[in-house]
Amino acid sequence: MNNQPQQQIETQEAQDPSKEGKLVAEIFSEIRKKQLDFLDESGKSIIECIATFLVILFAVTAFSNNFPPVYLKGNLPAKIMVIVTLVLYLLAMAAAILAIQPRSYDVPLYNVTRMGDKLKKITAYKMRWLRVAGVLFTLGSIALAVLIIFIIWMV
Repeated sequence: MNNQPQQQIETQEAQDPSKEGKLVAEIFSEIRKKQLDFLDESGKSIIECIATFLVILFAVTAFSNNFPPVYLKGNLPAKIMVIVTLVLYLLAMAAAILAIQPRSYDVPLYNVTRMGDKLKKITAYKMRWLRVAGVLFTLGSIALAVLIIFIIWMV
């Protein structure tokens, strides 16, 4: 026997949806259909942004006639921020790659309930890693801004 209290389901009168209601339902249906593609494209976009910001980081820290550049010599806070920024960007890139990494899925073709559950797990996995990538990318960008401030402040 199940000792859990049963939830009451509110019943509503059936009515034909309006044109606007049909349009809204259609929009959300399209969003749901394209969600995995959207998540994959988002991951690729994050990776492209990270690559761009890594170029900026390398331009600020490594590309000069002398290594390390004059504005980094004796500037310990800037050196620390270079490392922090690099680590955050690389972790963000790894998280985004995990989200879009191709993998095989063991999907039961004749069990719609299990297929739906599998789709929810796949979507949740991609969303989780993209959120992690987004947070790390944001922190890395803040660290890059702080690095530039340290360089300007010390010059």
